Amino acid sequence: MGPLLFLVYVNVIWRNIDSNIRLFADNCIIYRKITNKNDIEKLQKDMDTLGEWAAENGLKIHPSKSKANRFMRAWVKNPLGYSLGDQKFPEASSCKYLEIILQSDLNWVGQVNYKVQKAWKALHFVKRVLKKRK
Repeated sequence: MGPLLFLVYVNVIWRNIDSNIRLFADNCIIYRKITNKNDIEKLQKDMDTLGEWAAENGLKIHPSKSKANRFMRAWVKNPLGYSLGDQKFPEASSCKYLEIILQSDLNWVGQVNYKVQKAWKALHFVKRVLKKRK
């Protein structure tokens, strides 16, 4: 019953937020296509709303576990300045979401390397098990 109650509890989190929001278990991603300064301000406003909702409902958001990412092929030198309360989100060049590594330059090398590494671990595990059976 616990996970079901948690889902009912957080299922209203998207209300009063204009940006896109995705929930999975206790993870939340908020994002928006940024085309001008107004979009940046709207995203920050939505993050402020999210922070207020969490405070009102007794949930703690850990800015240290949060990242700000931008996904584009062009190089931009202006840093991202998103925050939650007085905590600034660190800017990251990649993030992992639901076992998919998303890189800011839209390159899939990190994801491919991650999956290859997992496949090698599985292969070595199978080899060890087969060796013990002989």
